[in-house]
Amino acid sequence: MLRWLICLTGLLVVGLGLVVGWHSHQVTYRSSGRGTIAHYLSDPQTHEGYLQLEGSPTLYLLREQDFLPPIKGTATLKDLMLVALLYRSDESTEIDVRARLGTHLVGSAYPVVALTLYNLDGAVTQEFKSTLYRQNPQGFYENDWPLGGGVSLLGAVLSLGGGASLWKRGRKRSERQARPVQRPTPAGPPLAPLAPSLRLPSRPGPSGGGHSGLRPPSEPPLSGPRP
Repeated sequence: MLRWLICLTGLLVVGLGLVVGWHSHQVTYRSSGRGTIAHYLSDPQTHEGYLQLEGSPTLYLLREQDFLPPIKGTATLKDLMLVALLYRSDESTEIDVRARLGTHLVGSAYPVVALTLYNLDGAVTQEFKSTLYRQNPQGFYENDWPLGGGVSLLGAVLSLGGGASLWKRGRKRSERQARPVQRPTPAGPPLAPLAPSLRLPSRPGPSGGGHSGLRPPSEPPLSGPRP
């Protein structure tokens, strides 16, 4: 039973690796368009900022120290500022944050890779670019096949190991069934059959008793004259 479980687990791991590999995709950035900041909350411990634009339920996540120049919390971004965001729409992070004044942001937040500030006239005043955006300003291809291939390879090893164990077990069982049953041989040489015992016929003697029928040895004749 354990060997079958190993084989099935290996097949499942192979399938998981294929799913991970097929998840590879081209990453493109989406623009929020120009909008006014409705809420911006900053966590000084994690250096993460949470932003929402007016008239939109979409939430955004900013890793402040990852930008160049760094974003310094609410000293850099404030409510009612005019901004435009570039963000990744292929991934999101669940957030649940509350400000001291009662603002509560909860839901899926998309990571921001670039941010542009505008003045009231619509002119650009400052730009903030993340490390990812500086390295891949046109987007990039996220290749998950190395990870998926490694997972599938591990599953293949498990399946092959379990299959080999099952094959060996079945082969031994068939050999035991095909082998003739041998009876144990005696350790010593075979014993010869015993001969029947001989009994001499008996006949009655002078006294009427039986004897073996053998005569006593005869005495030599006397050489002298008889009286």
